[in-house]
Amino acid sequence: MFQKGLTASLLLVLILLTPACAELELLTGGARGGPDPPPSGSLSVSFIDVGQGDSVLVQAGGESYLIDAGRPEEGPNVVDFLRGRGVDSLDGIVVSNPDADHIGGFLDVFDAFPVETVYVSGDPNSTLTYNTFLRGVSDEGAQTEVLRTGALMDWGGVRADIIAPPTEAEGGLFSEINDNSVAILLTYGTARILLAGDAEADEEEYMANGAYTGPLTILKVTHHGSNTSSTPLFLSRFPPKVAVIQCGADNPYGHPTPETLERLQRAGAKVFRNDEDGDVIATIKDQELNVAVTKR
Repeated sequence: MFQKGLTASLLLVLILLTPACAELELLTGGARGGPDPPPSGSLSVSFIDVGQGDSVLVQAGGESYLIDAGRPEEGPNVVDFLRGRGVDSLDGIVVSNPDADHIGGFLDVFDAFPVETVYVSGDPNSTLTYNTFLRGVSDEGAQTEVLRTGALMDWGGVRADIIAPPTEAEGGLFSEINDNSVAILLTYGTARILLAGDAEADEEEYMANGAYTGPLTILKVTHHGSNTSSTPLFLSRFPPKVAVIQCGADNPYGHPTPETLERLQRAGAKVFRNDEDGDVIATIKDQELNVAVTKR
């Protein structure tokens, strides 16, 4: 996390982001990286090390969006990371999943930053953690919007398509909370980044049969690398060059599972993991992708 790795190593993953490009060159060296503000004219996507949970910061065009904030005890770490990245306010936060390992840290975020809009899937969840989160949203005075497939937003010049969960016209939400995760496809030039929370097989099948399939520059591996996610069908329709797994060291769930790692390897993805790499910070500028990590 931010406190653990100010002297970060820098891994440069160079991808010429053109349809014809099929090679990924990995360059390692002694350059220093870390959670400093992103360069101007870039898209930065930071996969924050929150242990066994999710938290992703998207920055582009002077705007900042936070997708999830880990468990309650991770809130201060998320706040410190955001400050290190130059964030002084959030244009939006996204609750990809209403479970505690996604929303617990948001109360600290609300205390630290003004938030303009809160995006949710609309999945009903009456847990104490989620009700506490909703009170925090009310106290913040932020507007709330429900996201379903087909919604389109502009995040600082980055196209943000919502590709799941299904609309009411398509039959509405799935029965399982994980399969109602908000899935966001970011498009920046020829780069495509998919962030789909804890989606499992049903939601992955829905996305795989949808209109947004195609190669990915980066995939946030769904559900922390569980063997119920990253199905062969899904990875065949969304083959990633880079895959990032948000999981905690020695977690009790065995994430990521050997089966998931094998499927990602077969798909040809370069894998980064929060438990091994710390924070994973991807920056796309001038048709190149740089990935910095804060542990190794």
